Amino acid sequence: MAAISGKDGSVETTSGSGGGDGAQAEITGWTFNTTSNNPSWASSTSPGFKKRVAGVKDGSGSISGKYNSANAIFDTLEVGVTVTLTLKVNATNFYAVPAIIDSFNIEVDMDNGDVVGWTADFSTNGEWTEPA
Repeated sequence: MAAISGKDGSVETTSGSGGGDGAQAEITGWTFNTTSNNPSWASSTSPGFKKRVAGVKDGSGSISGKYNSANAIFDTLEVGVTVTLTLKVNATNFYAVPAIIDSFNIEVDMDNGDVVGWTADFSTNGEWTEPA
């Protein structure tokens, strides 16, 4: 398998409200962290060692971007809103993630005049699909 550059990454959103859905403009990056709570135990069949069983999966992540007044990102990634995120690695590899927006942060730097940036944190809300 060849390495893949992040330059082709993007994020698309689908929400129940319809506001701001579709490809999101000015995305600068995203992360998706998946976990499993693999319960452990010791028994007479594994003296001195723990065994594990695959447990319940969970996930969280964040999206970051630059403010674009023509893009309704604030309508879609509003705190507490349920949304489906399509986190694209490239055109053919993506995660489809039902999520709830946990927080939305905006950063305005008046000292340096940097471009206004934002981040949104999310938690998964059910089963997600992974790239094939």
